[in-house]
Amino acid sequence: MIRALWSAATGMLAQQMNVDNTSNNLANVNTNGFKKTRLEFEDLVYEAVKTAAPGQPVEVGYGVKPAATTRTFSQGNVEETGQPLDVAILGDGFFQILLPDNTRAYTRDGSFKLDATGRLVTAAGLPVLVEGATSLPTGASEVQIAGNGEITYRNGESGQRVSGGRIRLVNFPNPAGLEAIGQNLFRATVASGQEGAGDTGRGGLGTLQQHYLERSNVQVVEEMVNLIVAQRAYELNAKAVQAADEMLGQANNLRR
Repeated sequence: MIRALWSAATGMLAQQMNVDNTSNNLANVNTNGFKKTRLEFEDLVYEAVKTAAPGQPVEVGYGVKPAATTRTFSQGNVEETGQPLDVAILGDGFFQILLPDNTRAYTRDGSFKLDATGRLVTAAGLPVLVEGATSLPTGASEVQIAGNGEITYRNGESGQRVSGGRIRLVNFPNPAGLEAIGQNLFRATVASGQEGAGDTGRGGLGTLQQHYLERSNVQVVEEMVNLIVAQRAYELNAKAVQAADEMLGQANNLRR
């Protein structure tokens, strides 16, 4: 009886975390470049109660525990915004972002801005790594970002169209192993492997689409179904706790 109580309790805790994960997915349904996560479970140790036959023990498990969260990097919906510095990645790849400690982070969120010095930055003000240029000069206009990442603009003095560097995407052997650090950013880990850079639009990397943004890949209907399933599983585990408690109560009352 005691085993049943604790096994069902682990199921309740696991489903509670499952609901937490689903709630986070739903909360980020409108977050640019957000990638949904799925909670994975694994069973706990087993106890051999007795041996029915040689090599065939009667085993009883001790419940379940959350093992990992897996992030799905499928393409989100791409929507037109009309903003010249909004850029969506069509296909695989990540933008490179420079953190305050001079390390790199990675994002799929292409809602960029220009700061006071003419650098291309994220909504949080973090610089986007652009090959061949550090900033656009004062007076630059008609900024264009081609599908291969090349940035051009019209010089305010000469009126000529000038190159402003190139945005190069990177990818990882296992993107699901990236660590989410907030602000729509990811950090490389041992599980993700080292970044692999290349020409945008080649070598398995996607192309860029100016005036567009990639939205979250969360499917609301799918998450609502997951929420219902998790809730029912939680209820069933709670019923198991109640049933085990009632059986213990009956055993305690046998001598009355």
